[in-house]
Amino acid sequence: MAPKRRKANNNTTNDTKAKTNGNANVNGNSSGHGNHQSIDKSRITSAETNKCTDKDALKVPHEPTTQEEIKEAIEKLSKSLNKDTKINIRHPSLSRNPSVGEYLHRALFVHDAEPRDHKKRVPPATRRRVILLLGIIIGMVLATFLMRQSKDAAYIEALSHYFQDFDLASMVPSGMIPDEFIGNVSAMFKPELLTEEEFYPGQALRQEQGYKPKYPVTMIPGIVSTGLESWSTTHNCSQKYFRKRMWGTTTMFKAVLLDKECWISNMRLDSDTGLDPEGIRLRAAQGLEAADYLVPGYWVWAPIIKNLAAIGYDNNNMYLAAYDWRLSFANLESRDHYFSKLKANLELNLKVTGEKNVLVAHSMGSSVVFYFFKWVESPSGGKGGRNWVNDHIHTFVNIAGPMLGVPKTLAAVLSGEVRDTAQLGMVSAYVLEKFFSRRERADLFRSWGGLSSMIPKGGNRVWGTLHGAPDDGTHDEEETLVKEKIVNNDESPNATSKGKWGEHESPSFGAMLAFAESSSMKHHTMDESMELLSKMAGNDYNKMLGLNYTVGAVTTEAEMDKTDKLATSWTNPLEARLPKAPHMKIYCLYGVGKSTERSYTYNRMSDLTSALLDQRSGEVEDETAQTPNIYIDTTVHDDKLGISYGVHQGDGDGTVPLLSTGYMCVEGWNKKLYNPSGVKVITREFSHMSSPSPVDIRGGKRTADHVDILGNFQVTMDLLAIAAGRDGDGLNEQIYSRIREYSAKVDL
Repeated sequence: MAPKRRKANNNTTNDTKAKTNGNANVNGNSSGHGNHQSIDKSRITSAETNKCTDKDALKVPHEPTTQEEIKEAIEKLSKSLNKDTKINIRHPSLSRNPSVGEYLHRALFVHDAEPRDHKKRVPPATRRRVILLLGIIIGMVLATFLMRQSKDAAYIEALSHYFQDFDLASMVPSGMIPDEFIGNVSAMFKPELLTEEEFYPGQALRQEQGYKPKYPVTMIPGIVSTGLESWSTTHNCSQKYFRKRMWGTTTMFKAVLLDKECWISNMRLDSDTGLDPEGIRLRAAQGLEAADYLVPGYWVWAPIIKNLAAIGYDNNNMYLAAYDWRLSFANLESRDHYFSKLKANLELNLKVTGEKNVLVAHSMGSSVVFYFFKWVESPSGGKGGRNWVNDHIHTFVNIAGPMLGVPKTLAAVLSGEVRDTAQLGMVSAYVLEKFFSRRERADLFRSWGGLSSMIPKGGNRVWGTLHGAPDDGTHDEEETLVKEKIVNNDESPNATSKGKWGEHESPSFGAMLAFAESSSMKHHTMDESMELLSKMAGNDYNKMLGLNYTVGAVTTEAEMDKTDKLATSWTNPLEARLPKAPHMKIYCLYGVGKSTERSYTYNRMSDLTSALLDQRSGEVEDETAQTPNIYIDTTVHDDKLGISYGVHQGDGDGTVPLLSTGYMCVEGWNKKLYNPSGVKVITREFSHMSSPSPVDIRGGKRTADHVDILGNFQVTMDLLAIAAGRDGDGLNEQIYSRIREYSAKVDL
């Protein structure tokens, strides 16, 4: 029912005052009168129109409320005003838009023969800039695709002239707010509404087999999985990002593309303390949403969370222990009290439910759990005593855990490169170098103490020598013979590869860094690679590494008695024992059958080129700021040898080699030296099978990729069986790879 209309009262104070909030003020002469008039942006009262015009000309029987009445009032008002009348906009939100005044002027004084089109017209210049931006993006994608195989450096030289002053921020139209621009682009990637299939197989297991919650579940995410949000209030560039994620969500993309220096200053840790720089506070997001999606549309833990919910779990018995993955594990406790909080939460779960806990960890999260086991029972740590783990933990589910480290971590901190950057193609690699150089990447990676927890462990005993490695022969027998021919300097079927390595070549995985002949450097084993890293990384990095981690291996009880008590050994299962927990079980679930970076071919940059790349104002204060003078030689490519753009590939889950995910599970923890209380360890491998459907961009239900395995249906079913207490029914060992053969060759 429409409200009653009131007659305008010319004596009312509100009608005689000029409104200052949300009004358009019209100054000038009106029908010979010099009065200061006020027009309400939402309505035009008869009293106001009577003040600025002749009463007979604009007299209306009531206050106009409908669109037609307002239009009629505006038309009458426009006839009584001079075209020289100046219009000022006082509302703060309108004053920023100069087009509002112009629009009102046109609405009052421009009388077109045809009905006006009130849609806001985009200036041609703005349209051209948007088209230019889209054209550049599309052009870069097409160029990358077309030139991926190109070896001609002349293309790069020519492109350098066009990208010399590359600045994405300057391409954004000046009238377009960056938040809205990024938001509009990211809207294309928003996840669709949930469907019933997304709760499968959990829903089916509950309905058909009666699955329901039994043990409280705590999830420990891996590196880069947890969102990091800014809590800085004093740092100038960080204030605008307060409580926004600098890692994760589309805010990260906006900051990287349009505010790169601010983003780096927030993400980088202090090289001396390993903590936040002064004035910066970046903290891990909390709750299940901290790691369910990294960015809209890209899930991480979401499938696991949905399926646990499908059998009855909620946030009372399901907890995601998010953490700042940049920090060293010792700093996680000293700054955030992470392990103390985790211990208290697990104790509360036992007290409330009467059941022990199931810990589910993925990737680096498995190393975090191993560190926690040692910390919680240590008198210098959690002071829980030797039986704490046995009393509080029912099962530790290790999903794709790199227990012996990852070679790509070595490459990342050594030269700021990994397979992902090596395979970009020449054009994309050049653009990346201009926008985020290897020097900047290596500097950032070295500041992250958490990343270095995944430096390969075990040295040459695990990763091999120049004469061979335990996992050599990942390819079939014919390809292995090709390798042997190259080792013996026989005729190679690929002249490009042979010419790069020269006579001292050794394609064995034991050469963690195989240098091209032109570099005049010898091949480096894992032990020698660590020595090279120590020389290149600088004092700050070496100090951080020495205070937090060890990368060796012990083979005797006497050695183990010494190293087991050291906090620096608590991320290294070859120097620290499993806890005294005979009633606990460990499940190792990981993928196999996917090409994984195992070692690299490097080349050496000339001293002159390195110096030119390092030219910048001021002196270099730290060795870590220098451009790494070695780089992955992307010209080395041989499909038969499993070499792609300088990256030697073996078996694994696409990120972590098989030796790292599998050795401790099938061999190491079966030895009393590393598992004195006989914790039961069950290994279940999952063979990678990508979906043939182009719609399944994440690999589908049977993928065993390092991250996408969290959406693997069989892995999900195993996890639900463990959480529901049904793991005794058929969750036995499942091996598809040659991990037993490789493990037998490890020198431990």
